[in-house]
Amino acid sequence: MSHNLISDCSCLRQLAGRKGGRNAIRSPDPNGSFGTNNRRGEALMRVNARYLAVVSLTTIAAISAVDPALAQKAPPGASSDQLDDIVVTARKIAESSQSLPITVNALDSKDIARKVVLNVQDLQLVTPGLTISNNATGGSPVFAIRGTATEIGIDGGVALYFNDVPLISTVGMVNAFYDVSTVEVLKGPQGTQFGTNTTGGTITVRTNLPTKDVEGYLKAGYGNYNRRELEGVVNLPVNDVLSFRVAGNYVKRDGYVNNPVGAGAVPDRLSNENHYSLRGTMLMRSGPVESVLIVDYYNRDEAQPGYVPLAFGPSALGVNPALLGGRTGNRSTVYMGPNPSGIQTPSFGKSDLYGVQHRVNIDVSDNLTFRNVIGFRHDNNTTSEEPSGTALYIVNVYNNTKIDQWNDDVTLRYSALENRLRLSLGGYISLQDKTQGINVNAVQSLYEAFFGAPLVTVIRNYERHKINSKAVYFNGEFDITRTLGISGGVRYNWDHVSSRVSASQANGILPIVGPKFLPDAAVPCTALALAGYADKNLDLCFARRAKSFKAPSWNIVLTNKFSRDVLAYIKASHGYLAGGTNFTIREVPFFEPETTTMFEGGLKADWRLGGRPVRTNVAVYYGRTTNKQVNYNANYDDGFSAYGVFNAAKLEVYGLDLEARYSPLPHLTLDGSYNYIHAEFKDFRFPAVGGNGDGKTGATLVPAVDLSGATPAQTPKHQVNAAITYEWPVDPKSGVLSTTISGYYTSTISQTNVFAPYNASFGQKYNELKGYFLASASLNWKHVLGSPVSGQLWVRNIFDKEYITFQNAQFQAFGYSTALFGAPRTFGASATIEF
Repeated sequence: MSHNLISDCSCLRQLAGRKGGRNAIRSPDPNGSFGTNNRRGEALMRVNARYLAVVSLTTIAAISAVDPALAQKAPPGASSDQLDDIVVTARKIAESSQSLPITVNALDSKDIARKVVLNVQDLQLVTPGLTISNNATGGSPVFAIRGTATEIGIDGGVALYFNDVPLISTVGMVNAFYDVSTVEVLKGPQGTQFGTNTTGGTITVRTNLPTKDVEGYLKAGYGNYNRRELEGVVNLPVNDVLSFRVAGNYVKRDGYVNNPVGAGAVPDRLSNENHYSLRGTMLMRSGPVESVLIVDYYNRDEAQPGYVPLAFGPSALGVNPALLGGRTGNRSTVYMGPNPSGIQTPSFGKSDLYGVQHRVNIDVSDNLTFRNVIGFRHDNNTTSEEPSGTALYIVNVYNNTKIDQWNDDVTLRYSALENRLRLSLGGYISLQDKTQGINVNAVQSLYEAFFGAPLVTVIRNYERHKINSKAVYFNGEFDITRTLGISGGVRYNWDHVSSRVSASQANGILPIVGPKFLPDAAVPCTALALAGYADKNLDLCFARRAKSFKAPSWNIVLTNKFSRDVLAYIKASHGYLAGGTNFTIREVPFFEPETTTMFEGGLKADWRLGGRPVRTNVAVYYGRTTNKQVNYNANYDDGFSAYGVFNAAKLEVYGLDLEARYSPLPHLTLDGSYNYIHAEFKDFRFPAVGGNGDGKTGATLVPAVDLSGATPAQTPKHQVNAAITYEWPVDPKSGVLSTTISGYYTSTISQTNVFAPYNASFGQKYNELKGYFLASASLNWKHVLGSPVSGQLWVRNIFDKEYITFQNAQFQAFGYSTALFGAPRTFGASATIEF
């Protein structure tokens, strides 16, 4: 929940209509409805009446529990006792988050600073119902909402946006939290009004637009682990029509995982920070036209994450890395010495990302507006890692991924009947071109054990993957009365995916490292890896496959404003996620689209307790997913490691989102939220993969197993967020002094969906992240003694809790389990001068 007063939010002026038309946000009228409060809608499709009735009855029961005497206006003169609200653009126009029939959590810049959100991993600690883990390579974040995650190989699920353009990798959001106006998290299927399709939700980072004043700030900070930070913003208006804003951020920090045996060949500290970013924004307003151009750049050059071995044991081929010198570590220490072959792969993660986006809004008339957003993004991510945390080249991976993406999203919006009827018609197109090269030096431990030689199996994979997506959508919203509204709409998608691949391998040679992804004399083409392709040329060592998908998405919502401060809604929504192609998994060449139908009921209410303001938001939901897309790994006896996606038949999810804010005293604000989610695979028949590729034999074969009843990965059953903010009653001439203490709890999380067939002697515990509690705090002094200088002291993980954000269990194939530990206690101070 937020702190930014609607009356103070510049994005109302920037994003809402300026003529008092359908985009303008008006004050609530005496009858208790926002005059132009747009309601989201999708098509009036047939839904399962039984589940909709359950949600409807639950909502009605919740509404009846609200005492009308409590849901009242504040007494005259008590406006300062009202809880601040935030303006979001979840439906392409500026609206109060409390007026939306959507489960939305939003943070403004004040929240981000006070709750010490330094990077995207911190977002989980302050956002109810959001789970953030890490990928197996690169340490890039995995986002999960309501049982759906952004796993490797799965495009969508939880869509990420930078302003109005979808991001093409999760790396683009890792360190985007500077000069930000809001961060918006929407839950449930989205995409029927803008952007790409999702089945889980969306996360949007919105940056500040230029203002009409010459202004800016410079910020400098320092913390433990030698953390250094510089940040600056300059705002330059040219005239009443044109203005510019330039912002930048730089952070460098030592790693918190020590490596005492690196000997100069491997970094002596892992999990460090070293990145910078720049952003330029141009705003032009002339008559009915508003144009926003944003250019951004991000660069990082860091050591690899600190993958710490927790346990070793015999692999599927009878090799125990512990007997070959592998050493377990802890959250602060890992033992990665020089490779015994004398050929060393550097350990790093590098990113070079940039994007351009242009948004234009034209008020054609008081009732008709045109909006177009066009964007281009380029991502270049390279990692070189030994995720086993040893010097044995168990699975050393050099990975380079380049992606170019064009998007265009155009919308016409029309209002009639004194704005009681609102219609929108739009189209969306996305063209993505991705190339990925992987060079793996694997199973050196195997050659050490049987031949006493530091040789490896070199595996090279190269893929060019294209996704072309087109969609049209229509929405209608109608205010039946001043309090009762209905909305609905439909979207139809056409998606085409194609893949061209090459695979090569050599066994028992010295390591060949670096950006070498195609076959050559030393590493020849591997026909077996391409055997499943109908279209292939083994002389040139390439193969290709393609497939098209199409499907509708829809949404229908019924809302009722029981008073100015009480909004209830019931909603049914249906989301679609395109299918795709697999490369390295031989048994499953394609995976099918995933669809989710979700029913939700919600109640948003502002009321008073003991004369003080209270806000309670509650939502209950039930969803069914068919052809759930699940990521999994396999290993083949010929030395190939593989990953891919297949479809679990059915997933059921239901839960409760509960948020509350209370200000018992004029300077004290209490925030709390509880999220319960029950997610279960109702039908999950995992096929036999790996081994000899025949589904029947092989030392590394993962046999077929029925995992029905399992909980999907990245889905804790319980999450709790809490925060206390106190603004000290000091003389206003001395500035604004505040303290915020926040806490987060999550219950146990399963790490991967497919663990049951793994080596039972090591147990299920290596597939579970234990629950944990973290606390953070900040002391903020804005405009110290009336000066333009502001200061902050902050600390994260106050109690220095040891917790894990990712765990990899590879016992069956390679005999090890590693973990990425969350950051230990960190603290720092910063000073900001405004001009």
